[in-house]
Amino acid sequence: MKIVHIQSVLPQEDIIALKQKSGETSIKEAISKAVYHYLKCDPASMAVTAKK
Repeated sequence: MKIVHIQSVLPQEDIIALKQKSGETSIKEAISKAVYHYLKCDPASMAVTAKK
């Protein structure tokens, strides 16, 4: 597996909410958990959620 370093700019409020929702204390782990969760999600169920 090749590891790639990424960098992004996000509002602080979003980072705080992501850390709380993921249960992680570090930004790195919260984002990692969110990405893996997103990749495992069923695309059909995500489309329904986006419409709400």
